[in-house]
Amino acid sequence: MKVIGIISSPHAKGNSATLVREALRGAEECGASTQEVFLPDYRIEYCRDCRACISSGRCAVQDDFPAVRQMMREADGIILSSPTYGPGPSARMKNLFDRLGQFAFLTSTFGGKYVAGLSTAGSFGAAKVAGQLAADIRDSVFRRAFVSGTLGVHLRGRHVSTMPQALRKARALGRKMASDIHSGRRFPLQNLLGRIPQALFLRPLLKQAIIGNKAMMNGVYQELVRTGVVAPAEA
Repeated sequence: MKVIGIISSPHAKGNSATLVREALRGAEECGASTQEVFLPDYRIEYCRDCRACISSGRCAVQDDFPAVRQMMREADGIILSSPTYGPGPSARMKNLFDRLGQFAFLTSTFGGKYVAGLSTAGSFGAAKVAGQLAADIRDSVFRRAFVSGTLGVHLRGRHVSTMPQALRKARALGRKMASDIHSGRRFPLQNLLGRIPQALFLRPLLKQAIIGNKAMMNGVYQELVRTGVVAPAEA
């Protein structure tokens, strides 16, 4: 059982980074192995919209993104964190989502994984950003991820290290994620209203389009075959 915490703040000892470490400690207390991923340590360039990932399954940009994506793919649980800017997540986190892009959405790269969102804000917006981070990983076409929870903390001039209740909540969230992974919890009602039209309309249409255009979308097609979503006999 492996849980990773992705920190997008520029401050290694900042508020959102502190919450991630508390959540990872909670996961460790429940038997998970953990890893911290401090995004400023990685060179991740902007998406070029070349669609090489769609056609080949590989990103054409030569940087550290494949290493970060691989860590996410190998994890059972992913904790995403960002300070609130705007209100929205940091540009560094947005850029990571851009690079994961349509390939992750169409192939359900993170289907079956567990995710949590953490965010801090000076005054307002933290809960919204935390929820957005989790939803960006949760939602995909063929298989969904499961949200173990979110945590938004309004600082109001304080450092989160001086807020014991927030630290306890972060650690409890890490423990909950580890428990969810261990039990294989499936959250049957989570995002139900969004999942119904997707299952009835979007999923069959996209599946047909991918199979019908597999020469142009070979990277996506081969990944769906590999994961058993598409059977070769269907093509």
